[in-house]
Amino acid sequence: MRQLWLLARAPRAGVPAVLASGRVSTAVVLVAIAEVLAGSNALRFASEVPVEEVMFGETRTGPVAILIATLGRDLAAILLHLLERAWDGVVVASALGPLFIWLLGASAIHAAARLNGVARPIGPMFVLHGYATGLMRPVGDAAALLLGPRGVGAAVAQLIGAAAIVWLGVIVWYGIRSYYGVTGGRALTILVAALVLFYVVPLALIVIAVVAIVIAAFVLEYVPAPR
Repeated sequence: MRQLWLLARAPRAGVPAVLASGRVSTAVVLVAIAEVLAGSNALRFASEVPVEEVMFGETRTGPVAILIATLGRDLAAILLHLLERAWDGVVVASALGPLFIWLLGASAIHAAARLNGVARPIGPMFVLHGYATGLMRPVGDAAALLLGPRGVGAAVAQLIGAAAIVWLGVIVWYGIRSYYGVTGGRALTILVAALVLFYVVPLALIVIAVVAIVIAAFVLEYVPAPR
């Protein structure tokens, strides 16, 4: 518990403690707890918020609004149809978020460090990332469960979740500095490289693929556009 308290309150002191004596079993338990909260939040959101509201209602996020504005009314309607068909998969992916953040995050940091010429075993960083994910990811999910998926409460929960993710990034940055023995600037380079190469680029490719599928569906009249 002391390690978790230090990690949350003072990463400069908490990170070396976890790197030195953190356990995989503890990381697994923390991520499992985060999974329970993430799953509960995803199921509540799916049961209370229709798919149509995700795209066109008050719960619509900024990126969704930009995508709809870019596609236009007809293509957005096709996207809604495709999203409805894949909604269960989206909910499952959201519920598995903490596990993805842990496994993909630790792997991305390790790969980015190697690309920057720093090679060390992945084990301690893997454990640290599990601690950090299990500690910070539940903050946003707990806030969402308490405040609800609509209105001001949802907006506040999103802000709390974003702040927790930023603090997760701070913990990981300290971890890169401490474990790989690099300067703060080089640690930031490794962190940004991991985010861009293993998160931003794949996400951009997914968005491009979705847009291409929507356009193809419209051209081939797979889904009739509304009139």
